[in-house]
Amino acid sequence: MIAPGVTAGEPNARETVYRYLRQRITTGEYGGGMRLVEEQIAEELGVSRTPIREALQRLTSEGLVLRVRRGQLIVVKVDAEARAELHLLRCAFDEVAAKMLTQRQDQVNWAPLYELLTPLETSIRDHGITSSQFSMAHLDLHMAINRAAFSSVTSSFLDRQAFLYPTDDYVQQPGHEPVSQHRALLDDLSSGDLERATTAVRIHALRGFGNATLD
Repeated sequence: MIAPGVTAGEPNARETVYRYLRQRITTGEYGGGMRLVEEQIAEELGVSRTPIREALQRLTSEGLVLRVRRGQLIVVKVDAEARAELHLLRCAFDEVAAKMLTQRQDQVNWAPLYELLTPLETSIRDHGITSSQFSMAHLDLHMAINRAAFSSVTSSFLDRQAFLYPTDDYVQQPGHEPVSQHRALLDDLSSGDLERATTAVRIHALRGFGNATLD
């Protein structure tokens, strides 16, 4: 189960399933042409078919899932060029977030952000770094950073861009253990030093991503 204690039909369950599936598609973990079956996904995630169905409808309207003959649903291919573009967008968003956090550093309640490192650590210990639990704990942390940086309207928009925060590109790189890596990121963001904060988010986002550079 991706969110213990969350029952299908609750708003957070629907959003969690949607983010999970969208991330899998945009990162290529669900490859182009793959058939999506509600029953199989529900069994994989440990939820009912209701949030699965709603998530697939949203993904279809966004063009990431295609309905073909007999109502079957397949994943639309997201190629390497598109992934690179999405990653550049993520870098741009994160740099703006770093600037906003620096400007309002004294107004941000940093304690709840640091507390989100605990579920990140728990998910790794109990389920592993490739688990859906870790994926969602990772997303929750980055979405919380965005909410701290921006107004409710802007952060709501960025919440819908959760696919920009994959777990496969940089978190698992040797020498960059996930919990300590994200703790260091929060330290840099809360420093009040603009150059330190913006450099940190660029390195964090670009680490291990294909041909990306820090130039």
